[in-house]
Amino acid sequence: MKDGRTTVDILLIIGIVLLLVALLGVGGVIGALADIAWILLIIAVIIIAWRVITGRRPV
Repeated sequence: MKDGRTTVDILLIIGIVLLLVALLGVGGVIGALADIAWILLIIAVIIIAWRVITGRRPV
């Protein structure tokens, strides 16, 4: 049962990625990924700074 769900999830993810490539084009996808990477980097820095300030260790 779990393998069937995993297969369906993988197919859905591949379908979404292909749809994004079709809609945005390769350059648009690369630009979107770059924007997402910057956002994730900023969030990671904020989380690390928060844990340093509060004295919590990463789990």
